[in-house]
Amino acid sequence: MNVFKRRLAAIGSMLEKPQVHHILYASILFSLVLILFRIYYTGSMLRASLVWNLFLAYIPFALTRWMERHPAEMQQRLNWYACFMVWLLFIPNAPYIITDLFHLFDGGVPVWFELFLISSFVVNGMMLGYLSIRSMEKMWSSRYSRWPAWLFSIPVMFLCSLGVYIGRYLRYNSWDVVKDPMTLSRDMIGLFIHPWENRHAWAFTICMGVFLSLMYPLVKQLRRA
Repeated sequence: MNVFKRRLAAIGSMLEKPQVHHILYASILFSLVLILFRIYYTGSMLRASLVWNLFLAYIPFALTRWMERHPAEMQQRLNWYACFMVWLLFIPNAPYIITDLFHLFDGGVPVWFELFLISSFVVNGMMLGYLSIRSMEKMWSSRYSRWPAWLFSIPVMFLCSLGVYIGRYLRYNSWDVVKDPMTLSRDMIGLFIHPWENRHAWAFTICMGVFLSLMYPLVKQLRRA
């Protein structure tokens, strides 16, 4: 009986996952329609950066999907760590899109339209991020079965939050790890060796880290329900 239940749950999971992805893709399409209408209505490209931010949020999602579909390649330690490091560099782009809400009242269209436009990108970016983190968490737990899952997910949430601060306030992006590593490293070291002078950075990181950490298990529970 237990074997049957496990098989049934596995079949249900396989059926559910594509459906979730299809709904997510439809939601992304809705966001793109809204941004195209805004460009047509205002004649301005003011919010076009939302598309780029959503694309950056999609990269870690696409990477974890590729990793799941190529388990043989992931058995090799070098491939695994290379993919994981690239994923870790890009995953902060998913929650970063929350900060686009800062531009809610910039004008050009009715506030209610701007609210739906930006919120739709935020929701899609967050869902891409959480789905990607969940996939990576499963792969991590499978590889390091002796470690509890929270030892992976909670540090990732706070690293994401620090990455969001670095992107929004220090104006770095994921590419700067390769393009300008020395300047980025200097500013990062400054955050750690002068914590009080950078208390705004750490307050932001802690607040957002707690927020992301609380929302993540909620999203997992909703999917199970």
